[in-house]
Amino acid sequence: MKTNRFLIFALLLLALVACTREEQPENQTASGVITGLTEDVYFEQVGQIDSIGLVEHYELLIQQATENNADDTAFLTYLQEQLAVAEKYQKDCINQSGANWDAGEDGEGGKNRLLGYQYASIRYKSINEKGEPVMLSTLVVWPYNNILSNPDPNNVVIGCHITITKNSERPTNYSKNSIKTDVGMLACAAKSNGLTSAYENLVIIPDYQGYGATYDEVHPYLCQDLTARQVLDGVRAGIKYYEDKQGKLEKDWRSLSMGYSQGGSVAMAVQRYVEQNDLNEEFRFAGAVCGDGPYDPIATVKTYITTGEVYMPVAVALIMKGMCDTDPKLAGKYTPADFLTQKFLDTKIIDMINAKDKSTDDIGQVLLDYSLKYNTSDSTTLCMYRKADKGQFFPYRKDTQGAHSWVSGQMSSYAKTSDLLRPEIIEWFNGNGPAESKDKFEALSSALKGNVLHHGWAPQHPIFIVHSQGDEVVPIQNYDACLNAWKGSSKVKGIRYKGVTQSHVNFGSYYYMIHAGMATVAIFSNTTDVHFFDRTDVGI
Repeated sequence: MKTNRFLIFALLLLALVACTREEQPENQTASGVITGLTEDVYFEQVGQIDSIGLVEHYELLIQQATENNADDTAFLTYLQEQLAVAEKYQKDCINQSGANWDAGEDGEGGKNRLLGYQYASIRYKSINEKGEPVMLSTLVVWPYNNILSNPDPNNVVIGCHITITKNSERPTNYSKNSIKTDVGMLACAAKSNGLTSAYENLVIIPDYQGYGATYDEVHPYLCQDLTARQVLDGVRAGIKYYEDKQGKLEKDWRSLSMGYSQGGSVAMAVQRYVEQNDLNEEFRFAGAVCGDGPYDPIATVKTYITTGEVYMPVAVALIMKGMCDTDPKLAGKYTPADFLTQKFLDTKIIDMINAKDKSTDDIGQVLLDYSLKYNTSDSTTLCMYRKADKGQFFPYRKDTQGAHSWVSGQMSSYAKTSDLLRPEIIEWFNGNGPAESKDKFEALSSALKGNVLHHGWAPQHPIFIVHSQGDEVVPIQNYDACLNAWKGSSKVKGIRYKGVTQSHVNFGSYYYMIHAGMATVAIFSNTTDVHFFDRTDVGI
């Protein structure tokens, strides 16, 4: 295996559900835990193979950073440095090739022929929440084979993407525009950034159920075991596709899981599933790198209730819908209407999730527009709020229009928890729920607890858990819960980023730019001794 040095990428974006069940399949326990893997490893390529060079990759990222992150000089400087490295490496390759160099169709030395990666979409077999066969889809990415090298991937990176609510955002719809998302950063892991001792990876990024090949099915949001099972079925199919159609992995290859936001929890769920189902040998599993993930749904909901505020209201709907559609104690008995307020339901939030034609940002904007259109000081409809620097909340309604500064997106899409969750649910989590609704509350609590990743498990392989203290979407309590559960474990490295101004979306870029790359190198180098940047508190 080639010597590992630096594998650092960049950028992000910002986390879903399954169907009712009538009978319990043999591979699903009474608590809804999915076990095993699909025996028949199957793949079917969908569409053409395409390629992207890292020179072009970083050029597009710089364009994006200049447009949207002009004040983030550290991030822009990093991207410019990586572009310079990629350009130098490409120039060196051209010089080495001499007369053998093929300028390619672009007339510029074939950017996509050097220091780049190729990708294809495939379909594969797995099971859904009922234990029934289902055909899912995944993106497979590998280093570009050029005239100077024919690299065999050193390792496998199991890429777990963030929350999406729009089908077109799925990994298998990857294109140059997708470079600006976390899928682009995961894809970039296929070919390191040209540093000496660089190495290559096979990267497999599943769509998750509910997107791509399963567009017509529900997305099992935070249904951890089911998603992990489906992802690992995709990894097996992705490896088979690569070795049957493209090349071979190095003999001593290993794998790790990586993701941010919902992808962070999926990456952790993959590690737990591998270890609890005795799959370490098959996947040659080495560890996980998890960023700002909702690992503990109970801690997440309780934090929303304690603080009384929710930055991204769609997350609350996704959690409740995911549990109702997926968990055997809830499915067929309860719906999101049993847990969400009527004023929240009146926004058509569930319809928007089901339609899968709006991104989380789009949905946030719809809620803002709804609030402005229907709200007055005495309104009974959902009201959105802007949170000011000093913690004040300004209502977004007709009689306040023009009174305060409003911007779409950042710092402008809060809602009161009491406007989202029914009062009896809040009372229940505060220990005072009405007795007549005990069965409903206990079923919800059981579903949430069943998807707490640190419950009843401790990592056997290294796991890096990175979280921004300023995350307003996925509370830091998720990070704290894991570190408290695994206190003293030599396998766990907790990294709390102390920059309180780093929001969930903004910190994603730092996660991929700094933490994910360095942690990946550490895991593949068999060490957890990694020193990160200022304002980072390294835990256990």
